[in-house]
Amino acid sequence: MKKRLLLALLPGLLALRAGVLPVRADSAGGDVAPTQLLQPAELRSDFDLLRHALEEAHAGLYRYSTKSGMDHAFDARRAALDHPMTRLQFQAVVARTLAFIHCGHTSINRDAAMDAAFKEARTFPLRILLEGRRLMVVLNETADDRTIRPGMEIVRVNGRTAGEIIDAIAPLISADGDIETGKAHDLSGPFAQFYWWLIEQPDEFTVEATDADGHAVTTKLPGVTDAQRKANHNPVNDAMNAGIAKVMNRPRENLDLQFVKDHPDVAVIRMRFFFADHYSQWMEQTFKTLRDKGTKSLIIDVRGNGGGPDLNGAMLVGFLTDKPFRYFERINMKTITPSFKDHSDFRMNDQELTRFRAGLTPDGQGGYLLTPALHKGLEEQKPKENAFLGKVFVLTDGGTFSTAADFCAIVRNLKRATFIGEETGGGYAGNNSGMMPDVTLPNSNIRFRLPMYEYWNAVDGDEHARRHGVIPDHVVPFTTAAVLRGEDEAMNLAIKLASER
Repeated sequence: MKKRLLLALLPGLLALRAGVLPVRADSAGGDVAPTQLLQPAELRSDFDLLRHALEEAHAGLYRYSTKSGMDHAFDARRAALDHPMTRLQFQAVVARTLAFIHCGHTSINRDAAMDAAFKEARTFPLRILLEGRRLMVVLNETADDRTIRPGMEIVRVNGRTAGEIIDAIAPLISADGDIETGKAHDLSGPFAQFYWWLIEQPDEFTVEATDADGHAVTTKLPGVTDAQRKANHNPVNDAMNAGIAKVMNRPRENLDLQFVKDHPDVAVIRMRFFFADHYSQWMEQTFKTLRDKGTKSLIIDVRGNGGGPDLNGAMLVGFLTDKPFRYFERINMKTITPSFKDHSDFRMNDQELTRFRAGLTPDGQGGYLLTPALHKGLEEQKPKENAFLGKVFVLTDGGTFSTAADFCAIVRNLKRATFIGEETGGGYAGNNSGMMPDVTLPNSNIRFRLPMYEYWNAVDGDEHARRHGVIPDHVVPFTTAAVLRGEDEAMNLAIKLASER
């Protein structure tokens, strides 16, 4: 299973990962306080385990970064561990190292100690959306400040420019390949926590901002705790909240089918994840309904969709074609008996290991290749009964990740859809995920997730395409200005194109 855990600020449109770091899984939490000092010997011991585990088992370690590049990054980071550091500081070193791999599934897991620290801290009181290189205000979460309004652009915070802040945070966010939309997506939601972790921890913020007409304002805002953030209901947000309500006026179920203006010609499927109870039954019934109603155009909205089981993505592709197709070209892994398993939650007994080994074949380049006996996504996939063969439009953004991005890649390769929105956050050629044990560094108790499968999608494309996600045919960024107007511009365009004869 491949997925991201997400926290929706605007569910399905501005879906953001939960927590403070590029979070991949809930964790029980460490007993090392964020401010606890670790000595150089402890830091280097943890870092050596990190490097060893990655080099031994990370199947895609050199997918986007060369071995010489990774070796240089490892050596440089270790050399800097020559003085005591707090756990918080070392966590930044680990995050920067993992981000250099350019793998969105490889990152630090959050823990109880960090969660508790963030919960009590007075953090940046504005909810933001990163639009390119601009920090845009979505919500003002102070109690009553009216100076900073949703839709404004933040120019400086405590004397630092927006660009300086972004450049301090972005290199520590893990993302597939050279994809920037995924980083923007992941920086936006937990921006206040990133600022606290990586920039500074003040109780007050001097904010310089401009409105849509270029008028500048400067004000001092108090930091807010987690409890205050939830309790405050600032009237300055009323217009934005009304826009959000209008844009998000739809059911919150994971899988949802609607017809535009209750007319059967144009249907919209919204998917928040690629997993759900009775997923296959829902798909079968939905596409039978589309056939029975004679639907002409189908819009599939996978914005903010963090993924799910591999075969659920392949299943949906099967409902969009009448020809057999390949989904995965190959899946490889380096080892099935990691030496660091005592520092991880990797568990496979001898009986399980024997069954697993039977589904592998040696890879000529080292390690193993999975066979169809172990993963049915490597088989030729068959079209489904009641497959929809009309016009298809797919809505994507930087939160379209993992299985959702794989689905988009295969549909693009089969030329079965028009894509609208933003570049997917997951790679066009595949990703590193699958079997993903959590590894715990014993001195700092920092945990990170280590993908052991390297997936290669059955797609064509040059090196540039393989370092990016699916690029939309119609680029329509998600913006605060559109939400303030109560408009979902990508959906509006999709409906317009879907309705044309």
